Amino acid sequence: MSQAAEKHEVKADAAEVLAQHLARTTYADLPAVVVKAVKSNILDQIGCILSGTGTSDVLAMASLVKEWGGAPICTLIGSGGFRLPSNNAALLNGAAIHQYDFDDVHDTVTCHPTASTLVVSLAAAEEKGGVSGSDVMLAVALGSDITCRVSRAIVGTHGHPWYRAPVVGMFGATAASAKIFGANEDQYLQAFGLALPQIGGTYASLLHHGSSVRSIRDGLAYKNGLLSAELAMRGLKGDPEVFEGKFGFYNAYYKGSYNRDRLIGGLGEEYETSNVSLKPWPSARHLHTTITAVLDIMEKEKLSFADVAEVTFDVGKVNRERCSPIPTDGADAHIDLLANLPYAVAAAIRFNNVTLDAYVDNAVVSDVIKNALPKVQWRINPEQDGEWRFEPGRVELKTASGKTFKALAKTALGHPDNPMTQPQQHDKFIRQVAMAVKPLDETTARRIIETVADLESLKDISQLMKLIA
Repeated sequence: MSQAAEKHEVKADAAEVLAQHLARTTYADLPAVVVKAVKSNILDQIGCILSGTGTSDVLAMASLVKEWGGAPICTLIGSGGFRLPSNNAALLNGAAIHQYDFDDVHDTVTCHPTASTLVVSLAAAEEKGGVSGSDVMLAVALGSDITCRVSRAIVGTHGHPWYRAPVVGMFGATAASAKIFGANEDQYLQAFGLALPQIGGTYASLLHHGSSVRSIRDGLAYKNGLLSAELAMRGLKGDPEVFEGKFGFYNAYYKGSYNRDRLIGGLGEEYETSNVSLKPWPSARHLHTTITAVLDIMEKEKLSFADVAEVTFDVGKVNRERCSPIPTDGADAHIDLLANLPYAVAAAIRFNNVTLDAYVDNAVVSDVIKNALPKVQWRINPEQDGEWRFEPGRVELKTASGKTFKALAKTALGHPDNPMTQPQQHDKFIRQVAMAVKPLDETTARRIIETVADLESLKDISQLMKLIA
């Protein structure tokens, strides 16, 4: 049966099926593995928000949003207690979350699930008041699953101008917000219909250097998911046939190339939320398999930077685009540098790790470029061009003593099949919050870690918000 034929036989748009699922699902319905994953994801994203609060783009946006004023309802995370209207809080907290490309990711369906759901869930919770930790966890779990499902239903990866993460994430943001507000089935449906005309985001920000859009896009996009839910709760009606109609999402954005079962199959039984990967290093996820392979060699062979004579990694068609020359003066060390594979490998061999310092400290950036980058080489290998979403990491490292070591990493560190350890997750968080515009000390960081670990016990999410304010 052709895809077109399948669509004509559909009696109810997939949005109706999703609305029914969202309306009936409670916290008690979540599998234990999903609950565990959601806690890790929430903690990770709080760290990403806090680390991004001090960039020039976020500070500029903060000054604008503060000028707007409005009802002091929701927390501007990392501000020391400043409060804003809910939509403005979602805008600014969302803008901070992707500043260092450190937010979580789904390695198979290419989206940033918790980035699309957490900031709007927190804003909606503070706007509503009296929302528990388990309510927020449920909203994030369901919304992130919707984000992933909308993405995994897309058939094919080429020929479309839309950048997938913000485009699919709008529906997760809308679902999460509506769940916090206690939407019924029809209100979910209307919220999805109100989200449809607000979707946007092309590949322009990835292909042109210097754009702020790539780093602030989550705020630009997902605040509209919150708005869609708020409007639906007040009785506004959205466009019908959101996903499968003639002018619905998949026809309008992806030329009708989608798989319905990937969107709605196994609802309530399978949660993509538990398949989300955490990023151990700040950089585009495409870089992580190669970094994994490099650091696997360094750790296994107990090598230091002085031991490394040369490291060569293989690239295919996709990662070839991430091997552009970088400025030798250390400039442009923010969002563009985060997508540069030779630089990431150079930082990895220089410090046996890739930390935020390698992107924000000009002295460290210059050190990597001057001392480590000359040891890094890359070559094109057709074996890298497979059906996978991210190319495998294929690395050859030569030591100063003449030894050669090779590694092949098919799954990057942070994937559920190759997870970060809890100490690694906590170390990442502590390093992130120390770089906030108002840095948090380790004692405060560990209080946040403990609070999120017991999030289902919080009667009111305001207890967490006070810690991250």
